[in-house]
Amino acid sequence: MPNNALYMYGVVRCGFDLNWKENGINGENVYAISGGKFSALVHDCEEKPYAPKEPNEVKELIIAHSKILNRAIEDFGGVIPSNFNTIIKNNGNLSKNNLKKWLKDEQERLERTWNKVRGKREYGLRIYYEKDKFIQEASENNRVRKIKESINGKEGGLSYLLQCKVKSKIKDLVQEKIIRLKQEVCNNIKNITENTVINPSSILLDEEKDLLLSLSVLIEEEKVSGIKEILEKSKEEGLSFHLAGPFAPHSFI
Repeated sequence: MPNNALYMYGVVRCGFDLNWKENGINGENVYAISGGKFSALVHDCEEKPYAPKEPNEVKELIIAHSKILNRAIEDFGGVIPSNFNTIIKNNGNLSKNNLKKWLKDEQERLERTWNKVRGKREYGLRIYYEKDKFIQEASENNRVRKIKESINGKEGGLSYLLQCKVKSKIKDLVQEKIIRLKQEVCNNIKNITENTVINPSSILLDEEKDLLLSLSVLIEEEKVSGIKEILEKSKEEGLSFHLAGPFAPHSFI
């Protein structure tokens, strides 16, 4: 079957066609097709997505896709990434013409997005709290201690109710601390970059994992050290973290 479609990696601000001479998925030659001020990075492909059966093969394809995006950031100063397996089909017209028309039609939106991601990369942050340590700290709180002392000499239902009150108060104190730390970390990071996405996470105590916060940030490379300083300082509050990246800015497109 002839390669009559285009696999698109992403869009860069480049107003002309370009034989980029980079090798993408399966070693395919990646080049740029322009439409106005922007160009799409593509390679020729069939009109169907890549769907290998082996998970490792899928992983290799995604890695190859990501490598092209990272190289685009280096060569063009940024990239508006496409998701893996974005295929531009013919649909009654040449795929190249369809792509050029889309680039021209979307030029205003692409310009706004480009101004947001230019010169920046995405990092993923996962911040954890020590659940046992927080519970122990709450157990030694004066309010909890007073409730415990009031149990002395009590029996039966009253004793049981007071013990339940102790557990409830400990849980409340831990939740309060978690919420406070979550807000503080978010605010400190937003002071460095407003381009922050909070990924959904739970802070329930009965959760197996002790994930405090999951964030994606879009930031200039020279400011990453500031993020690391904030994360290192958070250790004083009993937190730990994992910093991943840099990546193309998928979370901000």
